[in-house]
Amino acid sequence: MSKIKINYEKYHIKPFPHFDQRIKVNKKVKENLQNPFYIAAHSFYPFIHYKKISYKFKNGTLSSPKERDIFYSGHMDGYIYKHYGEILNHKYNNTCIGKGIDHVSLAYRNNKMGKSNIHFAAEVINFISEQQQAFIFVSDFSSYFDSLDHAILKEKLIEVLEEQDKLSKDWWNVFKHITRYNWVEKEEVISDLECTKEKIARDKKSRERYYTPAEFREFRKRVNIKSNDTGVGIPQGTAISAVLANVYAIDLDQKLNQYALKYGGIYRRYSDDIIMVLPMTSDGQDPSNDHVSFIKSVVKRNKVTMGDSKTSVLYYANNNIYEDYQRKRESKMDYLGFSFDGMTVKIREKSLFKYYHRTYKKINSINWASVKKEKKVGRKKLYLLYSHLGRNYKGHGNFISYCKKAHAVFEGNKKIESLINQQIKRHWKKIQKRLVDV
Repeated sequence: MSKIKINYEKYHIKPFPHFDQRIKVNKKVKENLQNPFYIAAHSFYPFIHYKKISYKFKNGTLSSPKERDIFYSGHMDGYIYKHYGEILNHKYNNTCIGKGIDHVSLAYRNNKMGKSNIHFAAEVINFISEQQQAFIFVSDFSSYFDSLDHAILKEKLIEVLEEQDKLSKDWWNVFKHITRYNWVEKEEVISDLECTKEKIARDKKSRERYYTPAEFREFRKRVNIKSNDTGVGIPQGTAISAVLANVYAIDLDQKLNQYALKYGGIYRRYSDDIIMVLPMTSDGQDPSNDHVSFIKSVVKRNKVTMGDSKTSVLYYANNNIYEDYQRKRESKMDYLGFSFDGMTVKIREKSLFKYYHRTYKKINSINWASVKKEKKVGRKKLYLLYSHLGRNYKGHGNFISYCKKAHAVFEGNKKIESLINQQIKRHWKKIQKRLVDV
């Protein structure tokens, strides 16, 4: 472990209270993180769980609300997951290089510096544009993190860590608590706190932690601590979850990559999104059944399910994307937030919709405050968040700067045309039109 350089300056204190004390990564914490005996004996707290409501854009309107499970770990637990996640990512990179799939797995990698989904999407679209004809398969894995088989995950983890036949005691403790994880509902925690006699004292204390160790032991007796004993699934959102999801797919990635190379094509996976592009010949035979059958067999063998509603079989020919081999129905390919019709590239409409939905919501809030105070308020923050003036906002930029970066990348391919700048060129006028005069 000591050979892997860890930047502890990126280990930030989380602002939320949990069952343990918020702590800085001081010398003692670093020593504990680097001590396998400490990790092997560490007692993990249950995750705290709640559901986050989100909406998706479909056919020009917002969909019905969709619930997303949020699990967040204790403070020291989170540092352990992050520390071991970094170690695992380093090992995973080496494994991928050895198996010839370092270019295949794209998401959550720490050796793809300077590259984002813009570059990954551009690589695939550029490859398609260089073909005379091509078969395109795009899909995603349904509930990927929730369906990871623990036996397969453990087997792949042992392989990547280059352990013998079993995990070391420290890794076993981490693996056990990320697979057979316990959790308690956030509303139960809040309800329990409200029912305690020393409510005022507890409220003050809860800004740091919900319970002392002694109080937590009593709390466990009062509430329903749930456990994942299904043999599948890990909580999404911990610092190690995404790396484990990549580790799980090693065999799948290797098989599908070998198949793509056999036909002179490419295969890529970005978390749970997969795409395969294979050049086609003009012999009049539709190859899709054989290709799709092979892809599905590999996915099934790895106990993963593809979402039928998000699976597309497409064809590229004559600078167009078609949904049928006979080239009668023109279509488009959606990949990593971009839409490609064979000649032009655009930001997906749902991304634009979400941008304007959030922008207008912010404007409505600003307008209300401006009218109430009879002066302009909040406009600087609005411009930084949602206009070209925020191109360096917090060192990362915003949606508009992201679009401009994407346009510049796609503009490098002279065989296609980027329409991304056209999609956002009126954003400033739209913002100004909605703002009220005060």
